[in-house]
Amino acid sequence: MREQARIGVVLGGGGLVGHAWHVGVLAGIAEATGWDARGADLIVGTSAGAVVAAELRAGHRPCDLLCPGEGAAPTTVPRLVLGRRSFRPAAPAMVVRRLRRRRPASLGLVAAAMMPRGRRDAAIVGDAVARLAPTSPRWPPGLWVCTTRLHDGERVVLDADSGADLATAVAASCAMAGFFAPVPIAGHDHIDGGARSVSNADVVVDEDLDLVVVSSPMSIDRAATGPARGFASRLARRQRLSHGARLARELAQVRSRGALVVSLEPGPEEVAVLGGCGASMDFGRRDAVAHQARDSALRRFASAPLAEVASVLAGITSTLPSRAEPGVPVR
Repeated sequence: MREQARIGVVLGGGGLVGHAWHVGVLAGIAEATGWDARGADLIVGTSAGAVVAAELRAGHRPCDLLCPGEGAAPTTVPRLVLGRRSFRPAAPAMVVRRLRRRRPASLGLVAAAMMPRGRRDAAIVGDAVARLAPTSPRWPPGLWVCTTRLHDGERVVLDADSGADLATAVAASCAMAGFFAPVPIAGHDHIDGGARSVSNADVVVDEDLDLVVVSSPMSIDRAATGPARGFASRLARRQRLSHGARLARELAQVRSRGALVVSLEPGPEEVAVLGGCGASMDFGRRDAVAHQARDSALRRFASAPLAEVASVLAGITSTLPSRAEPGVPVR
């Protein structure tokens, strides 16, 4: 490993509770190792993870984001404001198009295509991101935002060279199918980056990173999986295991290039606080989720299996502002 390790951070989707999970995990890592995620060489965000990525690049410390009202996480659910209710599927042709190309759509993509277009305005997210640093028009370096193009189901990774501003990109990445209206970028509608993959960790495969830290609130730590009781619990567990299986395949690609990888996923204790995947917009869970995630990260980084990762992170030096400052580029 080179003298100054190159670090990548991958932050997956998960709604408001996912945002709280990321903040808690990163705060716990900082407390355990002294490493501040704001100094990562590359941050990849999907949906809730894109919001946290923007907050980090705007200069917000993870420990500051533990406080309610800090950063860009919404504090209310937007009202229905966009057009009349419709029950027409948003993009059924997308599924047909992928089948014709022998590229079967994942269940997430099928659901996104067959649900009606959402009616809530994702600008509530974009406006909050724009307010993080209103004096700067620039997109920060080392920040990628994952979205899904609705008409063909392709993943689109937006960055400083994509032509989209960060606020719009994050809004698109958060535009959950059936909840938020799709967000137009470059003439095409875009939706939640998690429709294809809730993690999108494989986008860093070719980035010459020494260590990749992944926070994935919607999967589950298979090694810590306990029994599920009741139909709803079994269904939620199956969904989390499916997300975890995809994440495992993505991380295998990253490891094949020689990078050290650590993935922080919830176990049974954390899932009990997070709730099912359908509870992702439950505002009342945020504080408990953040502190549970912090405690879990502290335990993980104090354990022998993560000693090498903790050592790498503890050895990184950086000069970072103590909190967000005006003029830090975020758009």
